[in-house]
Parts: sequence; C-alpha cells; structure tokens
Amino acid sequence: MDKNIIMKENINVITSIKTNYLSWIVIVLSVIIVSQPSIIAGFITFFTLMLFAYFVHRFSHHSKNVFTILHHYHHENNNFFSHFSQILLELSLGFTIMPYYYFLGSDYVDIWTTILFTLFYSTVHNYNYGQIRVNDVHFLHHKDIFTNIGPDICDIAFNTKNCKNTEVENTNHYIPNLILITVFILLLKHLSTDDKIKDVMIRLLIVFMVFSILVVSISSVYLYATYKNDKNDKNDKNENDKNEEKESITNTEIIEK
Repeated sequence: MDKNIIMKENINVITSIKTNYLSWIVIVLSVIIVSQPSIIAGFITFFTLMLFAYFVHRFSHHSKNVFTILHHYHHENNNFFSHFSQILLELSLGFTIMPYYYFLGSDYVDIWTTILFTLFYSTVHNYNYGQIRVNDVHFLHHKDIFTNIGPDICDIAFNTKNCKNTEVENTNHYIPNLILITVFILLLKHLSTDDKIKDVMIRLLIVFMVFSILVVSISSVYLYATYKNDKNDKNDKNENDKNEEKESITNTEIIEK
C-alpha cells in the first residue's frame, strides 16, 4: 500500500453518505428534476459517469502518453493553458457517453444528466477546489497524484484517500453548484421546446465538440512530442556524460601507467 494512503476503520461509504446527507439529497433531487421523465436513466448516467471520471483520472496518472499528457501538463504547470485545457477535457467527458446513448437509447442514458454531471464535476474541480480552495482535499492530490482522486466517496470506496486527509470530506460545498446547474439545465430544457432554438443549441454543441477535440488533440500531440524529444535529449546527455566519464577514467589509467 502507498505510504501516503491510509484509511480509518470507521470510514466507509455509509459513513460518507451519512455525513454528507444534505449534498446527497440535493444530488438526488437534481438528477430527478433534470432527467424527467427518464429518472432511472438519469441515475444510471450520473453514477456511471462518477465512476468513469474516477477511474479515468486515477489511471491517467499511471503512465505519461499522448492520451494523458495534457492532464500531466495540468499538474506540472500553473498557467492559463493548463487550466483552460483541463476544463475542455472535463467538459468533453460528456461526449464519451454519446456512443452508449446511440446503442442503448434513452432507457439507460440521459443527456440532461450528462450535462449536469459534467458541469458539476468541472465547476467543483476548477472553482471550488482551484479558485476558492474550500478545503485541502484536491490540494493534497496535487501533492501526491495517486491519492484524493475524487470524488471523496470513490476515494473511500477504493482506498485512495491521502494520509493527511483521513476524515470524510464535507461536501456541502457541492450544493450551490448543483442548484445553479440544475436551474441552468431547466432553462435549456425550456428553450429546447422551441425547434428553432433547439436546432441552434445542437449546432453550438457540435461546434464546441469539434473545437474541444481539435484543441485537445493538437495540444496532446504537441506536448507529447516535446516530452519525447526532451526525454531523448536527456538520455543522449546522460549517455555522453557516461562516455566522457569512461574516457576520462581510461586516460587517467594510461597516464598512471
């Protein structure tokens, strides 16, 4: 077990839900409100995306490749592009469920709940944790990338809580995000009843999707190529240093003889 991971015996999923019953009530109500009349599909969608986000985030730290390089850049840099690209990545999370919607239909996948979770996840990460820093939970993740992956209930369930953060996180800071996002989605649902407005919304979504894919893809390829070049240069430098050291030792032996 990672030395930075520790779990108290009295901390489990049940204690997390009991501690954060208010935020869970708001989550449940938000899903019910935005997913009507497909409430079951709404809950399937929300919890599937929650687990998906946790595991994608968790395993993205295990290797640096062209698919994960952008998130590694976010951890290694604190600038506009680092945060902007991370937001695009998170907002693109909803696009990954589109194939399932195509094959499974609205009985299992709810588009409005997808928007709810995506905006919820991204705003909590970038505003609650990043801007106003409601607590040290995500800050500790940046200190040790294999802990506090988030959400906290997933870290409890899969034993990835940081040793400096052994209490259940108070997630009441989720509530304002959920309320505002729910109201926003209700507005979108109301506007979408007009076919012309719905057509504009779909077109805007497609434009954003294409823009996100292009920015994320081009940035990832560029950053990974730069990373590989730097790595090769470093290896070449180490190899040259070793050769120079061997040559120096050889010359010293010759002089001594």
